[in-house]
Amino acid sequence: MFQLNPNPTFTATVDIPAAGGRIEKLKLTFKHKTRDDTLEYLQRPVVEGEDDATVLLEIIAGWEDVDAEFSREALNQLVQNYPGAPRAIFQAYAAELTGQRRGN
Repeated sequence: MFQLNPNPTFTATVDIPAAGGRIEKLKLTFKHKTRDDTLEYLQRPVVEGEDDATVLLEIIAGWEDVDAEFSREALNQLVQNYPGAPRAIFQAYAAELTGQRRGN
């Protein structure tokens, strides 16, 4: 049966760009947002003093197969060590919510 109210979370694997042209696979559990909430989130201006980890915590509930437990500190470490991660995560989140999965 089709559910008008989707599950509150969903998982997706995100391609994280790494040094040397490599791609690292990161399996994330995302928080579902409605269409309006997603548009507002993605179009919201950057707030001074707000770091990427804080912004990402609004849409990420956890991760799998990572050498650290999911936390604000670990998420900040990801952002610091993989500068392309925030953009890749935002793009994957938007693509998953709209059904525009990228090919393998």
